[in-house]
Amino acid sequence: MQSMILAFNAVFPLLAFMALGYFLGRIKLLNKQTASGMNKLVFKVFLPLSIFQSVCSTDIKSAFDLKVTLYVVCSCILSFIIISFIIKRTEKDKTVQPVMIQGIHKANYNLLAVSIVANFFGSEIGMAAVLIMIITPIVNTCSTIAFETARGGSASLSKMLKKIILNPMVLSSLLGLLANALGIKLPALIMNGVVSKLAAMATPAAMLALGSDFSLGSMKKWAKQLTAVCLGKLVILPLIIVSGAVLLGIRGADLVAILVYSGAPTAVNSYSTAVSMGGNEELAGEVVAVTSLLSVFTLFVFLTVMGSAGLI
Repeated sequence: MQSMILAFNAVFPLLAFMALGYFLGRIKLLNKQTASGMNKLVFKVFLPLSIFQSVCSTDIKSAFDLKVTLYVVCSCILSFIIISFIIKRTEKDKTVQPVMIQGIHKANYNLLAVSIVANFFGSEIGMAAVLIMIITPIVNTCSTIAFETARGGSASLSKMLKKIILNPMVLSSLLGLLANALGIKLPALIMNGVVSKLAAMATPAAMLALGSDFSLGSMKKWAKQLTAVCLGKLVILPLIIVSGAVLLGIRGADLVAILVYSGAPTAVNSYSTAVSMGGNEELAGEVVAVTSLLSVFTLFVFLTVMGSAGLI
């Protein structure tokens, strides 16, 4: 029962924020333009500050686990290869292929990991913060490869490196790591009075914006693709990756972080990636919205079972 309560406490705010966003969207208090602006603030200001704060305040030396790192890197790359192989042989539309691959592979880890892990373990977030700077460049590179190969191009190494380095999440991770390594401490007035308060706005703002734009309009049109992505992203992938982690003896906060990395909903910025790289933007938007909604329930089930089994 305790594990169920903790799991509910971890995922309920996501559903509440989305529901509120949906309501605000329906009464025209939160329109598309405002939601778009909120998303930009989340991914360029609130989320990078959240990542910086987490990395900066984490005892990396004691939290770092080579086994967890190697497992996440290998499973992330291998899963991308397998997902790409399957999708390219079951879906013929070249604009849909990369959207489905990205939809299954690219999770909203940056947005949800620290908050969900912290709900169970408080300030002991383990590798959750450290993994941000490991996962972010890998999934962004994989997304670029998926879209470039689908449209017959070749992914430019220099362009990918530039995108990765200039990614606000990667930059904030590196700055946090540097500050951590050098022992640089920002004044409490700035860290607690400004940074932490702005960082806390990341998840609520992102979920409100997502909920406001939620629509059931084209779900029937893309029912087959949406079903495949949701099953792959929210059930099959986390089931395989979490099971592998358990067999390796990974437990506690690290295991929760691995669950979020593999079973969190599709990253919100997947939609903008699809738009800018010639993917099917209608399907991309539906994937983000539907996986975000359903993940509240799938993550609850996973967390409850893991807690009941004494794994976390």
